[in-house]
Amino acid sequence: MGSHIHTRVSPCSTFKIALSLMGFDAGILENEEQPIWHYQSGYDDFLEVWKLPQTPQSWMRSPCVWYSNEIAFALGLKKIQHYLNQFDYGNRDMSSGLIEHGKNPTWVNASLEISPMEQAFFISNLINDHLPVSFHALKMTKAILLKEDFNDWKLFGKTGWSGSVEKNDLEHGWFIGWIEKDDQHYPFAYLAQDKKIKLDQRIPRVKELIKMVNLGQ
Repeated sequence: MGSHIHTRVSPCSTFKIALSLMGFDAGILENEEQPIWHYQSGYDDFLEVWKLPQTPQSWMRSPCVWYSNEIAFALGLKKIQHYLNQFDYGNRDMSSGLIEHGKNPTWVNASLEISPMEQAFFISNLINDHLPVSFHALKMTKAILLKEDFNDWKLFGKTGWSGSVEKNDLEHGWFIGWIEKDDQHYPFAYLAQDKKIKLDQRIPRVKELIKMVNLGQ
């Protein structure tokens, strides 16, 4: 990432990690499979799979925007802002407000931004239980972030993607998370920026980089 390690951009779907912690802590989300919420007319339907019933687990594994919006509306702007301040999350800027379905929410090419370094610190605080949320919120969020076994390690994380925006005309693609084995945890925050991002290369690239520093072996 070089000189871009402190450059803030939209978190996009990586914001689901923070939103998950808030949702479970506030009792809006219950566990990996509850609540089940159903698609309604007027909700974001960019992908057909978004029209299926969604759980916290399926929401974390897909880019389903409307489920994120429902959590945000249930929390309310004031409570989200409180959590962001407590998390020290990026620029903590929710000035775009809560956007109705069919438009970009605050965390997609709007006011909320975060740098790769800040993402790494956020993940470090998450895996070390240093965030001011309940043990249940931490446990459930970690559970729905598990992606795969990676050699003798477990890989946790969330991707994010943004189309090009006017200020730099670049797409950006995130993969943030951590690898874990026994009592060892290593956070990471990967950000690719280009005219066109190869979305299917984000996770393989991170796994390659992990191997290069002799982790995940």
